[in-house]
Amino acid sequence: MKPSRDNTTKVDERLKILAICGSPRSGNTYEILRMLSQAHPEIDFKILMLSELDLKDCLGCYSCIDNGEESCPHQDDRDLIIEDMKAADGVIFASPTYARTISALMKKYVERTSFIAHRPDFFGKYALALATCAGFGADLTCKYLTEHFTQYGFHFLPSVELKVARKTKNETDHNRNLALTAYEKMISAIRSKARIDPSLNQLVYFNIFKSISEWNKLKGWADYEFYRDKQDFYYDVKIPFLKKKMAKWISVRAIKKMKAESR
Repeated sequence: MKPSRDNTTKVDERLKILAICGSPRSGNTYEILRMLSQAHPEIDFKILMLSELDLKDCLGCYSCIDNGEESCPHQDDRDLIIEDMKAADGVIFASPTYARTISALMKKYVERTSFIAHRPDFFGKYALALATCAGFGADLTCKYLTEHFTQYGFHFLPSVELKVARKTKNETDHNRNLALTAYEKMISAIRSKARIDPSLNQLVYFNIFKSISEWNKLKGWADYEFYRDKQDFYYDVKIPFLKKKMAKWISVRAIKKMKAESR
C-alpha cells in the first residue's frame, strides 16, 4: 500500500497501526502482517511495502543532519512514510532476515530517516520489531530494529522472532500465536494510555546529542536549533534525581572519549 498523500485533518477514533515491511516480495513477512491486519477489523491497519515505494538510496551527504531534513537532494516518498508514522498510534517494523540482519530495503529506509535519531519525534508511541528467518538471525534483526528506532523516540515492546523454513502446520500455528500475542500486547499498551518515562539510555542519548550540537553548531545548525532551548530531555518531564545524575555521568565520560578520539 502506498503512503497517504491526503493531509486533511480527520476526526477518527479508530486505532491506527502502521506496519513497515522491508521484504522485497509478498512472502513470509508480508503474510504475517496480513494475518495481523485481519485480527481486529475495528483497527485501521496499514501495511507499507517499501518495495512498492519510491525510496532512493542515501548519498551519505549528511545534509539532512547538518542542514535539516528538507535539504535532502532526493524528492521521493520518504516524507510520506514519516507522515504515516506520525499519524499511527503504533508502528510495526518488519523485516526478513538476510545474512543475519535486516533486508537491504529496510536498511535503505534506516539510512534515509537516520536524521530522526538526531532529532527524535516519536516519544510516547509504541513500536514492535518483527523478523522472519529461514534458519537463524531473527534475534539479530529484531535487535537492530529495536536499537535503531528506539533512538527515534519509540517505546518498543518484546520483539517477534519467527522461523519460517519448514512451513508445516505446527510451525505456521506457532508463528501465528507468537505474532498475535505480541500484537495483542501492543494494542493493550496503546489503549492503556500509560505514561512512558524516559529510559536511562534515552537520557544519555539526549545529553550526548545536545553536547555534540553545541560544539558542532557552526556545521550542524539543524541539531543546534533543535536542542538549544531543551533542558533535561526532549520534552518537559520530571526525571528522578539519581537517574538524571547517572545519565549525566555516563554522558560526560562518553563525550570526553569522543573528543579525545577526534583530535
